[in-house]
Amino acid sequence: MAVSFKARVVGDIPARRMCILGGRDENNTILLQIADNTSAVDFVTVKDLKDGELTTVTLQDGVKIWTVDTAMDVEAGQWVSCREDGKVGTRTGNTVENVGFTLEAAKEGQAVRVVRRESFDNIVG
Repeated sequence: MAVSFKARVVGDIPARRMCILGGRDENNTILLQIADNTSAVDFVTVKDLKDGELTTVTLQDGVKIWTVDTAMDVEAGQWVSCREDGKVGTRTGNTVENVGFTLEAAKEGQAVRVVRRESFDNIVG
């Protein structure tokens, strides 16, 4: 099952970046913005999004394989988390959530496939 809804883009967001939903604008429209290492990621963009654009978000059940740009070199089978600018990178202790593991190795700046398997094991408190 999938659910779709409209959301307003906050800032320009390139394709293949992890994003979050949060807050609402003056018209009660959900806001969509790029994630960082303090975010619990909701989904990945599949196309470039422009600031202020009203876009359709579709969230689906089941196992997801995301294609995400890398912030650093990653190995195949490596657990990764969200890094700066919505990119994926090596899991460290200073991120909120591990988003999944890579299916192949990739160099910094390349796209990599990630099997979405969230883990909040780094949360403190």
